[in-house]
Amino acid sequence: MKRDHTENGSRPLAELFQPGCKVWLESGGTNFGDGLYYLLLNVKEYGSISQAARIMGMSYRAAWGKIKSAEKNWGFKLVETQVGGDAGGGAILTREGSRLLECFGVFRSRLEKAMVEIFKESFE
Repeated sequence: MKRDHTENGSRPLAELFQPGCKVWLESGGTNFGDGLYYLLLNVKEYGSISQAARIMGMSYRAAWGKIKSAEKNWGFKLVETQVGGDAGGGAILTREGSRLLECFGVFRSRLEKAMVEIFKESFE
């Protein structure tokens, strides 16, 4: 149902506002939301926890702490690391970490699309 939110020729509310929401999953006292999602996404892209942390403006210690806390509370590994040396170190997502990243990405995307549709229906 479309509603006319204009009064006396004022702009429609849909022109003044944009919808937004924060989404996260909760388990074992640890949340999986945008922070950990983007951290893991950057680990996947750059193959390095330190590079992922740098890109996000956080310390390596903070990034490593977030990952380790989640792994401990959820009972599965998110990241496998390789210590540096001649070949250099690095990090890759585990199968479970990749699955969580992919599923959450789909979940977020579908929620955002639904939110935009509900916003349009409610405010246009």
